[in-house]
Amino acid sequence: MRKAAPLLALFLVVLAIAQPWLVVSTDSPVYEPGTTATIKVEGPPGAPVGLEVRGPAGELVALKQLELDAKGVAYFQLELDPACSEGVYTVYAATPGAYAQAAFLVLRRPSPAILLAPPGQVEVGKEIAVLGFVYPGLPLEVTVYVKPPGGDWELAGTVKANVSGWFTAVYKPTREGIHLLKAAYNGSEEYASTSSIANFTAARAPPPQWSVSAPQRAWLGENASINCAGCDYVLARTVAGERLLKPEALVELDTPGPWILYPVKGKALGSPAVLLVRAKVSASVEGPSEAGVGEPVQLRARLSLPVQALTVRFESGGKVLDEVVSRSNGTALLKVAFTEVGEYEVAASVQPTSVFEAEPGKTLTLKVVGERVFVRLIVVDSKGRRLYNAVVEVGGARLEAPMGVAETVVRKGDYDVRVLWHGLTVYAGRTRLEGGNVTLAAQLYDLEVKVLDFLGRPAPGESVEIYNATELLAIALTDSEGRALFIRLPPGTYTVRAGEAQAQVAVPQESGTTLHLPPPSWLVPVAVLLVAVALAALALKKGGLQVKISKKE
Repeated sequence: MRKAAPLLALFLVVLAIAQPWLVVSTDSPVYEPGTTATIKVEGPPGAPVGLEVRGPAGELVALKQLELDAKGVAYFQLELDPACSEGVYTVYAATPGAYAQAAFLVLRRPSPAILLAPPGQVEVGKEIAVLGFVYPGLPLEVTVYVKPPGGDWELAGTVKANVSGWFTAVYKPTREGIHLLKAAYNGSEEYASTSSIANFTAARAPPPQWSVSAPQRAWLGENASINCAGCDYVLARTVAGERLLKPEALVELDTPGPWILYPVKGKALGSPAVLLVRAKVSASVEGPSEAGVGEPVQLRARLSLPVQALTVRFESGGKVLDEVVSRSNGTALLKVAFTEVGEYEVAASVQPTSVFEAEPGKTLTLKVVGERVFVRLIVVDSKGRRLYNAVVEVGGARLEAPMGVAETVVRKGDYDVRVLWHGLTVYAGRTRLEGGNVTLAAQLYDLEVKVLDFLGRPAPGESVEIYNATELLAIALTDSEGRALFIRLPPGTYTVRAGEAQAQVAVPQESGTTLHLPPPSWLVPVAVLLVAVALAALALKKGGLQVKISKKE
């Protein structure tokens, strides 16, 4: 946080702004990694604003000093790193006398997978059907391209998968050789764009007649008998990749979705067989056990299989709360607020596809109470200055307070509250929380050291050091009035030094001390010399110079 020092120091300056207020917002509640978040700050025209963005783990993402324009508005463009973490990001904004915060979510849109099953070898001049599947079984629109040998990509057509996720594109090869095949989905609000590439060979000869014998359907985890008489091996293509199987094999089906099975002999591939591996999946709901009326609650549905792009429905008491799409780690997040007191049983279910069948999962019992209150805990030092980068512990929760403010929702009552600052406990006490703003005064004090020269005059520009035992804590220079200020010192006994002068100070019992610098070492010899010169001059002045002149007769 060293880079934050110039910005945070801004808020130590007292500025007169009439009726300070501040509002911060973002242009969207959800962003993807690699996109731009626009942050808008509104407040008094011309006001200086410190802006800080923190990531899901409390890490510093951005720090910016803004100045509101004549209309009281300023914008900040936050470029999200393509590799940034998913989760809730918090925006803190502060100006003297006012504070505001907002939050946004960074999520990667789930990406469906496209599995292509073209014939292995086809005959030039004859129309072929290219089979494809949008995993996990989605009726999305797909654009198909073909690149013939030595040519460019050609549009083969745009097709929409059926309700089961299957689609078919038609193409007639006119050249011999290996053709590249690409199917692309352009993306939507629910799903990220995706594409897949495969190939097939066009020849003058008729395609080979080898075939693979396999069941059409099976369940995940079962063993399937896969046979190909006269083949060298079987090429199996799934959403997890490709693998080679023996011509006669009993295979454990460990990947849900279509298995595209190609007969292979030499370098030639025949027409594939398709084995659809189905799976049962459940969704268990996770979240808090208690919330207040109107309090936003984040619910998480965790799937029994880490499958993305599945639609998950949240329900309570027969009422659908919302539907969200599962992410790459097999979870689905929903933020909801309940408007009435009561006990709610929240369930989540996966909407079935041609691959996945839904099973009941674990529900969540959520008690919504009316006596919970919103509390803003403001941490200040002994001078009332906001204590940045503090951590507040209350009710078993650990709250980050990068701008000196922590917010939480608790039941009314008395709580043990502790404030940590740079790993040091600076406040600990029993505090009653009933809602609204609560100021926590940390035990951090200022110490003023005044330095005078040997004549008793202020000594500007002197270097003053402060020690805790033998450990040097800080160095400050005296100002034009000979004063050096050390801020936010915990209680204790300190030693302050300036040149050869030093003193011990007990904080907070003493708020200041004065150091008297001794005369410089060169002063005594110079003084002696000056005295000698003065005495010699005095002697000459009193006696004068006598010259006797004799007259010669």
